[in-house]
Amino acid sequence: MKILKYILGIIILSSFCSDNYSIIKTIPSDASFITTDNLGNLYLVQNNEVLKYDNNGSLLKTYSNKISRNINFMDVTNPLQILLFDKDFRQIIFLDNMLSPINDPIVLDDIEMIQPLLVCTSFENGFWVYEHQNFQIIRFDKNRKKTNQSGNIYQDSGIHLNPNFMMESGDRVFVNNPDTGIFVFDKYGTYDKLIPLKNLSSFQIMNQDIIFFKNNHLLKFNIKTFEEQIMEMPFNNAIMGRFEKNRLFLQDSVSINIYKNN
Repeated sequence: MKILKYILGIIILSSFCSDNYSIIKTIPSDASFITTDNLGNLYLVQNNEVLKYDNNGSLLKTYSNKISRNINFMDVTNPLQILLFDKDFRQIIFLDNMLSPINDPIVLDDIEMIQPLLVCTSFENGFWVYEHQNFQIIRFDKNRKKTNQSGNIYQDSGIHLNPNFMMESGDRVFVNNPDTGIFVFDKYGTYDKLIPLKNLSSFQIMNQDIIFFKNNHLLKFNIKTFEEQIMEMPFNNAIMGRFEKNRLFLQDSVSINIYKNN
């Protein structure tokens, strides 16, 4: 029944007219990835550097870690406690809203994470780690104490995992496995369901909607109804897009373009 609803949802597409947007800023950049927070701020990540812009494209702050080679992931779900993940050095760095380090890096070896593949922020200044050797998500509180964990996801679902993205939203944790879809867990790490959205690299959660970029479009998938809506892009060579606070952020190979919703 869920698969049938998904197919019907794909058929019922609602397009947003690209004429509704006007460009307000182009930022020259070859950033490896971008993200946005719920205040409308834009973050560019390139190697070991982070640049923070406001929603009009004005540069606010920069951060550079001279020790790390690369910042592999950035979670700005809580813009007052920003998470950076350096997979090579197996460490997490937390920054405040001024992009200043809050404390010493968390070395995942020190909390007995054997093969940490993904991390994300959690409620009350905690964080989640996806530990690939045991196919588990594990939550730690702000004092680095383990509080919750899933079972072996492979054993529970029968699905081989090679996930590439994880985030917490509300009382749910979402783990993206491109080959099969998005695994959903409750805040205790109990496996709930699989959402059949495949081949994604990342996404946003807004209320009951999953917002994701695919094939030059931003799409909105409703978790409850399985309906999918599609947004036409103002230009055809975008490689990533995000929607936040009346702003559309589109990345191409040489720049980030910020659009205002008219």
